Amino acid sequence: MSELPQADPATVISRRSLLAAGASLGAGVVLSSCSSEDTTGQATGPPVDAAKAGMPYRQDDPRWGSDLMWDRNLVIKAATELDGRPSAEAEALIRDYPDGNSIANEGCQLTCIAMVLRLFDPQASPTWTPATLNRAAQDAFYYTRSGLSLTTLYSDLASEMTDGGTQLLAKEEYLPGVAPWPRVTTASSTLVRAYRSLTPGQRSGTLLMIKTGTYDDTIASHYVLLDPSETDSPDIADARILDPAMPADAQLPWRLSDSAKAIKADPEIDTGWKQDGITPTQIGGAWVFARWDRSTARPLAAQFVSEWAKQINQQSSTR
Repeated sequence: MSELPQADPATVISRRSLLAAGASLGAGVVLSSCSSEDTTGQATGPPVDAAKAGMPYRQDDPRWGSDLMWDRNLVIKAATELDGRPSAEAEALIRDYPDGNSIANEGCQLTCIAMVLRLFDPQASPTWTPATLNRAAQDAFYYTRSGLSLTTLYSDLASEMTDGGTQLLAKEEYLPGVAPWPRVTTASSTLVRAYRSLTPGQRSGTLLMIKTGTYDDTIASHYVLLDPSETDSPDIADARILDPAMPADAQLPWRLSDSAKAIKADPEIDTGWKQDGITPTQIGGAWVFARWDRSTARPLAAQFVSEWAKQINQQSSTR
């Protein structure tokens, strides 16, 4: 496997300093156990070719599926001994999988970000996969086996791992199942409509990740990428996607409704969706990642931003 990039010492020191309070409580014990661009910024390069890059990555790929993201016993220990939470509350923080809290079981967002890094820079060394990104995230304390850092701030992780070459450009969250948020689909989200209104070539500087399922990331939510080569109308809610949970023998094209059916085969996920009234093509958020030109410190996304403004204005005028 390719070597991971060496972390900048100043970065590691600053991240460790954030854990100082936990260390004073004994956290250290727990931790140790464990394309070209024109002058207006409009992308003019070739379309992102997901099929050529071998996408989508599958989170249950045997090359990395069993790699642990978190150790549930350590998470519970950290929450009870360091944070003083009752045992029942600590246990509810993280789902109990018989084969562990691995990439296969909980790494859909991680796998999506690995796809973003790989699609934007297929020649990058190391080769970004869910395995290398998981190790890099743990080494940089974005999250830890013990859960002392449990929130997965992958937008920051993507920027750090690429020295700013890939960054989060925009995001929207819709809180499905949480009143009074209305139901949102890819056909009604201005962010998603803007992306889908561009031609594949115009999207070459951007990739879009969406969240499906419930607002609760503990059990019943899921992350996928919109297929950058899709040419369907933005009015079609059942969008084509690159899904880390797509079965190896799945029929293409693979869409949001196919994804919903596949992941709801898990009874706990199915229950979560039903309790919150989630529909197969409903989404809970959208994140646009962009390639950045380091020489100008600008994203290669002018066409996307222009289209997003147009979509917002159109939606506002109909209200």
